[in-house]
Amino acid sequence: MPLEDDNTEFEIPHDVEAILRRQDEAMALLERLRTAEPFRRPRADQQGAKRREFRRWPLPEGVSLELHDSAGWKPADVMDMGVGGARLNKLPSFADGPTPARLKSPSSQAVLVLCDVMWKDNDGRAGIRFEFRDEDERDNWSGGLIDALLARHAVS
Repeated sequence: MPLEDDNTEFEIPHDVEAILRRQDEAMALLERLRTAEPFRRPRADQQGAKRREFRRWPLPEGVSLELHDSAGWKPADVMDMGVGGARLNKLPSFADGPTPARLKSPSSQAVLVLCDVMWKDNDGRAGIRFEFRDEDERDNWSGGLIDALLARHAVS
């Protein structure tokens, strides 16, 4: 004997639906950008590289973070940066949610990631985190960032 349907449906609130739609759009854009700018594994693997999470340093020369606004790459106003994220002086309005980002350093190729806002304050500053596709991209980025930090602090 079939059970009676009580006609109750699960309805997603509009704000949650908008957030999910924005994340889907950001992921689709990120995949298109990754296809246009593919990551190739470096020839020599970095031996002994360890993950350094939660540490951030003032942005070394030659290191940059760019955010994509669906029309092109825009430089981010970075206060400090680490392997897993950055703190921004000003979060652009288009980046208030999952946003494709491009990380660059002098000694490695650009890495495309998805960045997401972890916190914002009333002055417009924000903390963002990076989501890498895989460990190879994370290792490439961390090696380039560490090389830039070492170059800045190298003794002449």
